[in-house]
Order: sequence, then C-alpha cells, then structure tokens
Amino acid sequence: MDQEEIYSEDDQRSEGDYTQEYDPVTVAPPLEGAFSKYMREYRLLNSLLVSLLFLTIIMASIWGMMMGIALSGEGNSDFSDGGTAPAAQKQEKQKVVKLMQRQKKAQPSTQQTFRTTAISDITLPDFNELDVKDLAPVVEAASPSMGTTGMNNDQMKKAMAGIGLALPKTMQQRCDPQKRIARLKSGGGKTMTETAIVKGLNWLKNTQGADGSWGDKDKDENGNPIKADAHHKKAMTGMALLCFLGHCELQDSPDFGPTVQKAIKYITSMPPDESVGAGNRGSYSHPIRTYALCEAYTMTKIKKLEEFAKRATELVIKGQNENGGWAYAYGKGPAAHTDLSVAGWNIQALKAAAYTGIEISGLDEAMDKAIKYVKECQDAQGRFAYQRGKGGKASLTGAGVLCLQIWKHAKSEEAEKGLEWIIQNQAVIKEWSKVDVYGWYYNAQACFQATGISGGSKYWKAWNKDFQQTVCSNQTEDGHWKHGNHFHGDTDVYRTTMAILMLEVYYRYMPTTKV
Repeated sequence: MDQEEIYSEDDQRSEGDYTQEYDPVTVAPPLEGAFSKYMREYRLLNSLLVSLLFLTIIMASIWGMMMGIALSGEGNSDFSDGGTAPAAQKQEKQKVVKLMQRQKKAQPSTQQTFRTTAISDITLPDFNELDVKDLAPVVEAASPSMGTTGMNNDQMKKAMAGIGLALPKTMQQRCDPQKRIARLKSGGGKTMTETAIVKGLNWLKNTQGADGSWGDKDKDENGNPIKADAHHKKAMTGMALLCFLGHCELQDSPDFGPTVQKAIKYITSMPPDESVGAGNRGSYSHPIRTYALCEAYTMTKIKKLEEFAKRATELVIKGQNENGGWAYAYGKGPAAHTDLSVAGWNIQALKAAAYTGIEISGLDEAMDKAIKYVKECQDAQGRFAYQRGKGGKASLTGAGVLCLQIWKHAKSEEAEKGLEWIIQNQAVIKEWSKVDVYGWYYNAQACFQATGISGGSKYWKAWNKDFQQTVCSNQTEDGHWKHGNHFHGDTDVYRTTMAILMLEVYYRYMPTTKV
C-alpha cells in the first residue's frame, strides 16, 4: 500500500476515533523528489529492467564459457535427418566459424598451402567396441613436400594449425580419422568397409603408371589389356585421384603421398581447357578431370591447381548446351546429342568448382539452367531419362536425384519422387554379376544425401541394408573389383574407383541442401 493512501485514511478519521488524552495531530507527508516519485510510480517496470540486466549478464557468462570450451576441443557431429541440430553440432559450427575468422585476419599476402596427413594405415578396432578417442591424435598438419614436383609450393613455410579449417563444412569429416570413423559408424558402416577402401587404394597405388596416370595397365571385362587413349587416361586418373582425396590422402600422406603427387602432376601436364574433341569420350573425360582438379585445389591450395581448376571449369560452362544440358563434344543447338549421363559429370564438376572459392563467372547461372534440364528429364514414375522426352532409366535415376541435391533442390518434389522410385524398385542385389556399378555410384550418394532433409534417413537405411556387404564381399584379394554387369567402357580401374567412391559415401560429402 502506498504512503499517500495511509495519510488519506488518517485524514478521514473523526475526532471521536482518538482518545481524550491526546490532541489530534495533522501529519504532513514528507517532501518527495522527482527520482523517488519515478521509482515509486514505475516500480514494476524497474524490476523488469533489473531482471533483464541480470539475465543478460548471466547469458553473456555462459556464452563466454561455451566459446572457451569450443576453442579448446573438438565436438562430434551426429548423423541426423535434418532436424534441429544437436548441441555438439552447434558447438562445432561456432568453433569453425570463429577460427576461420581469425585465420582470415591473420592471412599473409602471399599464397599459402596446407596439407593434412591422412592416417591411412590406421588399425581399425571392432566397431562394436569403438571409442573414437582411441583414434587420436587427429590429423597432424605439417609442411608439404612437393617442391620437386613443380607444384609451386615454395612459399609454404608451415601448415595451418588444426584440420579442415579451409575446407567446406561438408568435406571436413574426411580429413579427421576420429570423425571419419565416427561418421562411418553412425551411418551404418562397418570395419570391413574402411578396410576395403584402404585395400582398394593400395591396388590403385600399385597400378599407377610411371607418368602418374591410370589406364595403360587397365584390363577389359575378359582380363585382356586395353590400349588406353588420352581420354581414357584423363578420366581414369581423375577418378582415381578423387578416391584418394575422398580419404583425405594428400601430397604428404604417409602411404599415398607420392601417388597423389604423381597424379596431380599428370593432370596438370596438359592444358586445362583443351578441346574435348569429337564423339562422347571427351565429354566425359574433361568434366571428370575438372572434378578432380577442383577438389584437389580445395584440399591442397596448390597454386598451379587454382589456374587449372578455373580454366577447366570455364570450359565446362562454355560447353553447356542452350537447353541446360551437355552434349557429346560439347555440341550446341537442338540437334546436339544432349543426355543426362554426360550432364551428370559436368554438374558434379561445377559443384566441385563452387567449393573451391574461386571466382568463376557464370557458374551459378549454368547450374540453375542445368537443374531445369535435369527436372525435364524425369518421367511420371519418378525415374530420370537418358534424354528428355524418353522413358526413365534405372541407371540414371540416382544421377538425376544427386544433381538436384547438390544444387539447392534436395527438398524438391522431383528429388523425393526419384528417391521413392529407387528404394521401391532398386533393391540392393547380392549377385555381383548383376550389379550396375554406374547406377549404384549415383544411388548410394543420392540415398545418403537424403539424410540431410527431414525424414530422409529412410532412404539411406533402405539402401544401406545390404549395399556395403555386397560391395565389400566382392572385392578381390589384391584389392580391385572384378567385372559384373558389363557395359561399354567398363574396366578394372573404372569399376574399382566406382566401388571405392561408393564406400567413401559415409564421410566424403556430408548431407546438405545447399552448395
């Protein structure tokens, strides 16, 4: 009750209310200042303001503690279906952003290169008893050793501290053995899967040509040596290099460093923007090589690779058909042989280029046109066709879905229809002789990428049920994969690289609905 109310009541009392011994006394209220009046009249508001101040101080203290923890240790990402990010994911994001900001401020004027040493010969424990802490230390950063290969790394004096800070978030998991194994496990992977990958990489290492390429020692489905032309060697070298990069095997990898160095030297031994030539071979070999050039630059920051990646990507953009797809020999006009198979590799190349951070004119526009083309290739059942206006094909449905996923359309109706068709009609078979490795390469990626959207985990669970068992159990003793459902162009190197890239899906690219 306010003070004024008390005095008002006293003033209203009659003289009879007082005893005779005392004379009635009139008491004047004390003088009240402006500040006191304000505090009295706005007591509730003031209380709220004070409470808000204390709450702000408390939240600031908590935030400071979280930042301190984030900067001192690594958080583990969880395998999720695109719902609310767990606390560990938020912590990891905060850490990476803050450290990248610091890195940017401290970046010298000269070009720097870093490398991460991938622990490829790690002894894998039984996943049933796995504690990811047992895989420490994480990747060690050190100076690269490519000075003798002509890769222009002389300016590099020391490596950046930590791992993955210069990589897009979707690529960081592959470069930390701790996270790599954790992601493999959380995605349903097994010990045999990582073992098969490393075994396959060793086979590729042993079959690399003296010039750093793959192809000259290649064999067809009957085991006969093939005569590899330039297009075959560029394509197979690009595919093999992507396999090593997918496991974060870089130029200083303990086991595969020289292999990677030679591969990079080979793919930079010819102009990056040379004509793709007539026929369909160059339409495949150039985007595959571009894909490898871009990813290699993103992960190594080798200066020469920046120029090659940029010019090779510009040729892909220039080669796009008016309808949004890509044709044999990068032909133009409505009469050109445009198809989704060719388009798929060129779209993957542009996606890899987008990750480089290199300013490439027209890339976004080219991808937007490409997405429109891909959607036009889908039939009523959800399958994607070889060419627009034709019936859908099982081998290209995953390709269509993946193209949509890697450029902002993972949540589209077309992507969902394609995924539904895959899991309902493309049950993983166990007979290797019937496996379409081309279709599986895309299906595995499409189903895994679907885990990045709400409710999308069901597609990966359905695909992964028998997928890895079938692939791993059909690897030969020396590490390569034998032929199965053959089609033209299928070779030992091709099938082996496709199998490795399939198995690396657990950690190679994390699910995203953005670039």
